[in-house]
Amino acid sequence: MAHDEEVERIMDEEIEKSVQRMIEHLEKGELNEALKISKKLSPFRLTDVLGDFPIKKIEAFLKKMKKEKAVKLVNEFPEGFAGELVMDMEEDTVHSLMDEMTPSQIVDFFPHISNEKKEMILSAMSSDRRERAERLALYSEDMVGAHMIKDYITVTKQTTVDEAVKLVEEAPPQVRNTDYIYVVDKDGKLLGMSTFKTLMFSNKKKRIGDLMETSIYSAELEDPAYEVAQRIKSRRFKMIPVVDNKNILKGIMTLNSAAELLSTDIAEEFVSFSGTIGDESFFTRPKRAIRMRLPWMVANVFLNLGAVTVISSYEATIEAVAILAAFLPMITDMGGNVGIQALSVSIRSLALGEAHFRDILKSMKKEISVGLVNGMALGSLFGTLAYLFEWNVILAIVAGTALGVNVLIAGIIGGSMPFIIKKLGQDPAMMTGPVLTTITDMTGISIYLGLSTMFLVYIM
Repeated sequence: MAHDEEVERIMDEEIEKSVQRMIEHLEKGELNEALKISKKLSPFRLTDVLGDFPIKKIEAFLKKMKKEKAVKLVNEFPEGFAGELVMDMEEDTVHSLMDEMTPSQIVDFFPHISNEKKEMILSAMSSDRRERAERLALYSEDMVGAHMIKDYITVTKQTTVDEAVKLVEEAPPQVRNTDYIYVVDKDGKLLGMSTFKTLMFSNKKKRIGDLMETSIYSAELEDPAYEVAQRIKSRRFKMIPVVDNKNILKGIMTLNSAAELLSTDIAEEFVSFSGTIGDESFFTRPKRAIRMRLPWMVANVFLNLGAVTVISSYEATIEAVAILAAFLPMITDMGGNVGIQALSVSIRSLALGEAHFRDILKSMKKEISVGLVNGMALGSLFGTLAYLFEWNVILAIVAGTALGVNVLIAGIIGGSMPFIIKKLGQDPAMMTGPVLTTITDMTGISIYLGLSTMFLVYIM
């Protein structure tokens, strides 16, 4: 303990020396020298140093930095101070920084800048980024209003089926693929909805008011976004209308938006599991617990980028057939659940001394046998449900195959990896969860979307 404290003291002294040297260089205008020293300091420490200098000096320093680092630094400043920076910086500097920021980061300091400056920033953004930023300026990230889009079709009760079909056919692609048509009154109040499929099989002279469903689920602008996303997933909706407190239709939350929100849940499911068994106990000191848990959670962030990359590489396939996204959570969740079952058995057996590294092949053989049977059973069940949901044989086969194979792989990994990690002298409870999650996600997504791409013409 004394040694650790001495090391920390020496490191603090070195940081303070770097801070003083950086301040001296900044005061003399030696920005290149200050930039070299800044690489040794954390963004938080840098903001503390720069905060005492005039904004023009800070702006000159930011221009010397790489864009992504400058953006990270600006985001570390208090929102009020970041707003002052934006207000006083040159327009080209502001645009350069805004190009690297997400809409969410940009709107954080909107309350601290003038309307003219806001408009200047918004006018330089693409239409999609601007729309997103304007929504976030009105609603926080955890509200449905921040995640809704305007790509939908509305009609009145008096609109005929023939007129509605023509509206769909003439709409832009992103609207034409929404499947649902919403019925509103002259004030924009949501009255009901119909599907394009219903219209295609209805008398062309009939009015939408006679065909619409009036008992529909809708969300309000300030409803918790995560809960609504869960509802889309559990009810298998393709989208949900979003209304204000007067029931006026303001937008829709789509399956894609729900999938993005729910994807963050993959890592979170393992946090409590990974941190509650193994070398850490109830009596482990907080400082040691942080050292044990944090590195693997950081690694998990980078590991999950693999799954994100796989999904993004199949973006065109998901856009072509939006329903594909509906089955993704089931395939990844099932792989994770099966993996946890096998993982729990192996870790418990290792902890109790019932099994050792030499038993890894025995564990793998067992999980292959179990995985083959469970994979075929669960894959067949899921394929059948997918067929009943969309009445598409190819989609059912693709979905069932992907889930079945992922179940098999998850069992093998969950059952064998704790033995390997234990042999390496590490804690299986800390490491296996993140690795298991990433591999099962990537394999399930790759198989599912890969097969979907191969047979896309038969699924559409």
